[in-house]
Amino acid sequence: MSDVVSISRLNKHQVGVLAACSLLMAIDGYDVVAYGTVLPMVMSEWDMDPVTAGGLGSLTLVAMLLGGLFISPLADKFGRRPLLITCLAVASTGSFLCAFTTGPGQMGAVRFVIGLALGALVPNMLSLVGEVSPLRFRALFVSTVSAFYCLGGVTAALTSIGVEQSWGWQGVFYLAGLPLLLIPVYIRWLPESPEFLAAQGRTHQLQRTLAKIAPGVDSSTVTASNVSNASNASNAQANKLRQLVTNGNTVKTVLIWVFFAMCMLLSYGLNTWLPKLMQAAGYPLSSALWTLVTLNAGGFVGSIAGGWIAGRTSYRSTLVAYFSLAVIALVGLSFNPGTALINLFLFLAGAASIGTLALVHAFAVEYYPASVRSIGVGWAAGIGRLGAIAGPTLGGALLALDLSFQKNFLLVAIPGIIGVIAVSAAAQSRFRETTAPPPRI
Repeated sequence: MSDVVSISRLNKHQVGVLAACSLLMAIDGYDVVAYGTVLPMVMSEWDMDPVTAGGLGSLTLVAMLLGGLFISPLADKFGRRPLLITCLAVASTGSFLCAFTTGPGQMGAVRFVIGLALGALVPNMLSLVGEVSPLRFRALFVSTVSAFYCLGGVTAALTSIGVEQSWGWQGVFYLAGLPLLLIPVYIRWLPESPEFLAAQGRTHQLQRTLAKIAPGVDSSTVTASNVSNASNASNAQANKLRQLVTNGNTVKTVLIWVFFAMCMLLSYGLNTWLPKLMQAAGYPLSSALWTLVTLNAGGFVGSIAGGWIAGRTSYRSTLVAYFSLAVIALVGLSFNPGTALINLFLFLAGAASIGTLALVHAFAVEYYPASVRSIGVGWAAGIGRLGAIAGPTLGGALLALDLSFQKNFLLVAIPGIIGVIAVSAAAQSRFRETTAPPPRI
């Protein structure tokens, strides 16, 4: 069977899926970064110490870990489309309800539910966009979607600056409920993954989907194979998780998990604590929040640029360069230079740390075959959440130690160094399936 999706010409349907998934990622970025933007005011209002505040931030990320590990793989059974729509509804409702919480306990409970939804949302939206894009655009598509996380973070920071004076910190969460209006649109328009339809044997739906992805191809000649009926494929389905760490895949899979963990530690740690760190260094709250805008603006540019560079060089060399740039920028920040250099280093730190996160997602989507992609990307993102969980917690611990501005940023640079070592040691072999893969479409 010809690889219809991979060789298809780019068209408006594929661009529409890219736009839909990019918007979902922006919503994810807003929901995650929103906590960091309100943290200074919430700590003051609820009289929270830094360790408690950091633990509360990490609680969401614990839930994202669980969502990535145990909810995300449900897409292999029920489909990406219904899971994405359900997660959007749950996350947006939860974010809106955060505005009505009155203490750390309530906030933690609601944000735990949000984390479960977001943990399943991200790997499946990235898998979907990768599964409908032509091969030559796949890395750019996935990295572009990942970049919109930063746009959501910028929006959260700008919203905080604009509404906290009139609506208080609750205003940031009022606006987080607006994506609920998108649910009817996604129900009507969001397509299902063609690879999922093929695996489920849904020939009629597959042909309709392929007619939109590759309108120049006679999709009536394409048939789906229900791989669950084949004994070998059934055995592979039952042992997907085991495939990730057997048959010569162990080292590469573990290294991918290390990539994700270090990227997320940097990204979530900075997004949670950067405003408070800048406040501790003597900057007013409004200026401290603008540093969050600069960080995420850099992340947006770095994510898209990383996809473009990786598509013309290699993921490995691009990841090494990005991790190295993150270390250089964070070390530069440790010297607390003038305003112009601080903004430059923050922009570069965002481009490198958040941009690297986009690249490892793209790498994972490209690396894992369709038969294990959802669980492969889900577990990579899930295990990586251990780094995300550590980010806010370690940031709170550092702040509680009352270290100097220089020491704080030097310590933050350590995950970047670990990332460089892990990427440099990565093997370059392909994923090895223990059973024959299903027919490619």
